[in-house]
Amino acid sequence: MAPKLNNLVFILILFYSVAGISQEGTTQKANNYKADSSFLKFNALRFSVAKAQINLLKKEGVLLVRLKTNANTINRLKNAGNIDLATQVERETYLNNKAIVRAYNKEFNFCPVYFFYSNYSDSVKHKKLDNIFVDSTLSVNPSIVCNASFYLIAEQGFIYESSLGIVSESQAPYAIEKGIASKEMAIVVKNRYFIQLHKPFPYYQAGYSIKKYGEFVKKFNKELQSFYTKNSSYVMPPEIKEFVY
Repeated sequence: MAPKLNNLVFILILFYSVAGISQEGTTQKANNYKADSSFLKFNALRFSVAKAQINLLKKEGVLLVRLKTNANTINRLKNAGNIDLATQVERETYLNNKAIVRAYNKEFNFCPVYFFYSNYSDSVKHKKLDNIFVDSTLSVNPSIVCNASFYLIAEQGFIYESSLGIVSESQAPYAIEKGIASKEMAIVVKNRYFIQLHKPFPYYQAGYSIKKYGEFVKKFNKELQSFYTKNSSYVMPPEIKEFVY
């Protein structure tokens, strides 16, 4: 595909995502976001929560990688009669997803990893993990089974100046991210309610080039291992269990 068309496909996907009309999420501006109750005791909690998360991920958890479908963008192009461009977006999406799956399978060994399409996000949120995972051909394969009780989500996407602090599990189903979208990252890590994690957990990996995605995954894997090594002896106290899910 010619460079100009490649750029146009990227711009279209980015436009629909940032405009909040793709299935991957919305972007809104937040006012005085740190007044939110989830920021109470934020600095005291975030270190303990991050240590608990990395230990659970390593010892009994899995990483679920969310793959984009760009279905809304593709459908809008088709409805507007731009069939050729819709086909190009489909192709680019497929190639990007193939590269992401290949990168994780080659460079990631911190914990088991599974892949699912974004249209199964609600199933992931509610721990309904049957018949949603895709294999290396990007086909949903019912034989892929995940019985992990704890998992985190990784995906390409924007990091936010988050409007959410440390959210309890009871409040997580109702939490809505209204922070300001910052730079798009190669990897952003979220909990199962798709709430962005916080430092000191290594919750993002900078970079965008799909050609270098293996390098980003390799560095992400290394940072997870380093953070775990420093905190592997941590024992989660009962009082923070409501924040680790």
